[in-house]
Amino acid sequence: MDSEYSLSVRSGLVELSSSQQRSITLFPLKYSKDEIESIDNTIDGNLIFLSEEATETNFKKNVHKGNVVHISTHSFLIKDQPLILFAKQDDAADDGFLELGEIVQLDLSSELVVLSSCRSGLGKIDEAEGVIGMQKAFFDAGSKSVMVSLWDVNDKYTSYFMKDFYTQLADGKSKSEALRIAKLNFIKKHSANPYYWSAFVLSGNTSSIEIARAESLNIVSVFLFLLLISGIYFIVTRIRKRKSA
Repeated sequence: MDSEYSLSVRSGLVELSSSQQRSITLFPLKYSKDEIESIDNTIDGNLIFLSEEATETNFKKNVHKGNVVHISTHSFLIKDQPLILFAKQDDAADDGFLELGEIVQLDLSSELVVLSSCRSGLGKIDEAEGVIGMQKAFFDAGSKSVMVSLWDVNDKYTSYFMKDFYTQLADGKSKSEALRIAKLNFIKKHSANPYYWSAFVLSGNTSSIEIARAESLNIVSVFLFLLLISGIYFIVTRIRKRKSA
């Protein structure tokens, strides 16, 4: 019998027994659309997958095209194994759960991967390797830097935070400086509570990225793979809400 979980934040910690299948019920993440639109309005040349197109299959086929990969979705830990969720699809090869073994096979050349979801920096602790999770998997796949979260993040304030982070990147700031300024600005504008702004950490290459503002005529390769629930509409990375049985 499936176990179902209802979650209103961008992730959660899901514990299943070995006999249980993965079945997750999600609430809408109301501010994800704002996050997506603000990034698209800030950076030029975006490739965005919407609604039912934001599938695991489309992600795998297109993610190598992106200089920046932004994934805004639900993510989970199941038995210390992290998962990224995509739109439900009828595909024998792809079940909508992106796992570590699949990430390392992506063959990326991205300057930055941003995992805008909860606990995306967690995983199994190995004495030799450290944290075996999505961050390491994306590095192994070829990304030069990865930004992840260390705990459950608030949907509303994460959308504000990401907007400012990409604004700083578009202004020519290095990745580390863009993150630092975004955190300082968040404290001034929204809240000094570290819960809301300090979850996101950056690893890897911290240099600046050549990206253009949306009003520029220069085209850059930025890959936004986002799926969200806003009412009954999917705009860009969330899983459709399922009704409880």
